Amino acid sequence: MRAIFCVLIGTLLFSACGRDTGKESKESAAAATEPAPEQAAREVAAATVAVRTRDLPLAACLDEQTAEAETGLSQCPNFIVLALDSMIEECADGGGMLRPAENPEAWSLDVDHDGQSEMLVDLTQNYICYGAPTVFSCGSDGCPYFLYSQRADAWVEHGTVNADDVPGIEVFDAPAGTPAPLRGGCKGERPCLELTHYEWKGNEYERAWIDFRGHVVDVAPGGLWTLSKDAAVRAAPEAAAQLIDRYPAGTVMVVIGSARDAPFQFVSPCNACRRGFVEAAALTK
Repeated sequence: MRAIFCVLIGTLLFSACGRDTGKESKESAAAATEPAPEQAAREVAAATVAVRTRDLPLAACLDEQTAEAETGLSQCPNFIVLALDSMIEECADGGGMLRPAENPEAWSLDVDHDGQSEMLVDLTQNYICYGAPTVFSCGSDGCPYFLYSQRADAWVEHGTVNADDVPGIEVFDAPAGTPAPLRGGCKGERPCLELTHYEWKGNEYERAWIDFRGHVVDVAPGGLWTLSKDAAVRAAPEAAAQLIDRYPAGTVMVVIGSARDAPFQFVSPCNACRRGFVEAAALTK
């Protein structure tokens, strides 16, 4: 069950008035440094920030699930019901007892602009295993949040969002009934150097690309790779970019994605290390 529970830089607008003989060259230089088209378009598009909600019937759902007798028609959301049995059992196996968190927390957002809000929630943050607090631990990155939408009396899962991206996550404009792109990062704090963009992929949301310090990274999880030589992790996909850190040959790194316009991979050297770019040629599978 633990496995089950286990995000744009603004575009500069240039205008000219009167006669400027260097206009064409300036425009060419500007175009060469502009972000990817979708990035520029979405920066000027309207976006709605998700709203924090504490309206979760945690205690009632737990009481219902642990009652010895049937309590009649359930008023508990099925995404909580379906998780509770496993959570109760896993907590007990760890020597603890499941209890609702004192301050429940989820995020409400209308991803398809149909007037009905979806919900982003991590139940491992809303139920606590007292006596065995590490039972639901997902490490320093936190557990993912699941996105649910209500269909009639049931809630349907539509993918996950990284814990760091959820607070203050934004929903871009889109035609009503069409799942809109989402953007989040840095626990909702702005400005943010790493914004993750989520795109609708037919029936669920997936991480599509990352804006890291204004550079586009196409997300393509590559798992663990190893440095074949001593190499630098840099703040931009350029050989002369600001140095973040250096690592010796043999260092294992998580490849998160690839720089869109340069032969660099976007990596995480370790859970507590700063992310950045490494020359692709320095990494071997």
